[in-house]
Amino acid sequence: MTRKFSPYFFIILIIVTTILLYSNAQNMWQLEKYSVSIAVAQSPLSAPFYVAKSINAFKNTCVSVEYDDVIGGQSAFVKVMNGETDFGTSSDSIIAYESLAKKSFVTHGMFVQSDNDVKLMTRTSVKIDSVLDLKGKRVGVTKGTASDYFLSTLLAMDGLSVEDVELYHYKPEQLINAFSHNEVDAIVPWEPFAFKVATSLNEEVKMHDTKNLNTLSFHLISQRADSLLVAKAACVIEGLSKAIDYIALNPEKSKKIVRDELNLTSAFIDWVWADYIFKLGLNQSFILKIKSQATWAIEMQMTPYTEMSNIDDFIDSRAMLQVKSGAVNIAL
Repeated sequence: MTRKFSPYFFIILIIVTTILLYSNAQNMWQLEKYSVSIAVAQSPLSAPFYVAKSINAFKNTCVSVEYDDVIGGQSAFVKVMNGETDFGTSSDSIIAYESLAKKSFVTHGMFVQSDNDVKLMTRTSVKIDSVLDLKGKRVGVTKGTASDYFLSTLLAMDGLSVEDVELYHYKPEQLINAFSHNEVDAIVPWEPFAFKVATSLNEEVKMHDTKNLNTLSFHLISQRADSLLVAKAACVIEGLSKAIDYIALNPEKSKKIVRDELNLTSAFIDWVWADYIFKLGLNQSFILKIKSQATWAIEMQMTPYTEMSNIDDFIDSRAMLQVKSGAVNIAL
């Protein structure tokens, strides 16, 4: 006798077969997952990285990411150049200075800008009312960073130079102690150190209005990239893009993520957040800024190098073009 099968049997068989084929196809086409490490400067400027971690933005990309928290973009740069991490977060100032040394590194793109992250803070008892009053005063900066460049820019706008002040160099976290112990009359810190000085010393410190005088950007950097590293960079940027979209749609939740990650207060996050523009980009203004800062470093003899490098050598737009081509506006 011939056994007859119910039509439902064939329907179930087709459904099961389809599921198995789809599952196998997914496994075949699933992106290979690469483990990458990123030296992330501990700053609200790194918010897209903290948000990306919180919302698992790298889940469906080709990378699994491990963060190496560091203090300042200079430390992140050193980690990258020493091969301790695959990527790092560094400011445009660091990119400008290090390009003069012709080191083998590139920026894959910007992920945030701020026009008020670096600030001029002075001791109220010294009565410094304007930049001109800095003449002959002791000023603390972090050498070779946005802090150093910003001071020089401020002085130049009023016809002064670094030779008109007594310059002292400190690591970013040491600026607070130098100021509180009266080693200097003024400091040029970035956030969150500026906020810590303002809240801990209160009426002893005066913060000058320097908003819009300098724009700082933070970038994803790596050693000079081969095709595999570019592919990894593209996946990192893809995760950052998701995080930036999340920040735009969920500002309060994003602020809480950063606050919890860095153990900061709501007052501080509210203090800095309005100054930040979170976006991906590689644009011509960045190149002009790099050239300007590199020229300044040579003229101020901040570096033993006396010739400008080819800035194009330190920009790799391939990853950004893969993820967000509209964010690339450079003439290379």
